[in-house]
Amino acid sequence: MPRILFSLCLLVLLGVPAPAVRAAPPADYFPLVPGTVWIYRTNIGQDLIMTVGGVGQVGGVACRVLEGIINGMLTQRECYRRDGGTVYAYVRAYPQGNVVLTPPQPMLVLPPKVGHGWVWEGKAGEAPARVALQWARAEQVTVPAGTYATVQLYLEGSVGQERVQSWRWFAPGVGMVKEDSVAQASDGRAIRVYAELREFRPGR
Repeated sequence: MPRILFSLCLLVLLGVPAPAVRAAPPADYFPLVPGTVWIYRTNIGQDLIMTVGGVGQVGGVACRVLEGIINGMLTQRECYRRDGGTVYAYVRAYPQGNVVLTPPQPMLVLPPKVGHGWVWEGKAGEAPARVALQWARAEQVTVPAGTYATVQLYLEGSVGQERVQSWRWFAPGVGMVKEDSVAQASDGRAIRVYAELREFRPGR
C-alpha cells in the first residue's frame, strides 16, 4: 500500500540541469541538498536509507529526487520541490506502481508554527485523497542519532478506502528525525511504520 507521507512514485529522470548546489540553511527543516543522507532504524528490523539525488521533471516542473533503499534494494523514489516556504510532493514510485499527486501535495509549510494547519485534497494516482496536516507541538526528542529540538507534525487522511494517521518530528538543519504512522488498509488490516534517525550526513 503506498504510504501518503514518506513514500514515492516512479519518475523518469530527464536531462534537466541541476540547480546550484547549496549548503542547507540552519533552519531548513527539509534539506534538499544533493548528497544528503538519512539512515533510519525501523520496526521491520532493517535500516531505511534515504538519499537526496538528482533532478527529475514532472509536467515540465523540475523537482529534487529522494531515493529510499532497504537491504540494498530501491524501495521508493519521491520527487519534491520547494516553492517559498512550502515543500510539495509531486510523484512517488514503488515496486508495485507509480503514484502521481494531483495537484502536488504540500507536505510541509515552513517555518513551522505550532497550531498552524492545512488541508490537501486531490488524487493519488486515480484514487481520491484528502490529508489534513498540523504543526502540533514543539518537543525535545531523543533518537539513536542524538537529541533534537523538534516540531511535531500530525496528519490524518485517506487515499481511496485506506486511512492513515502519522506523527512526524522535524529538526532544523536535519529534517525528519522520527516517524510513527498507522495505516488502515481497505481489508481492515492495520500497518504500522516506525522509524528513528540513526545517522545523518548533510549534503554539500
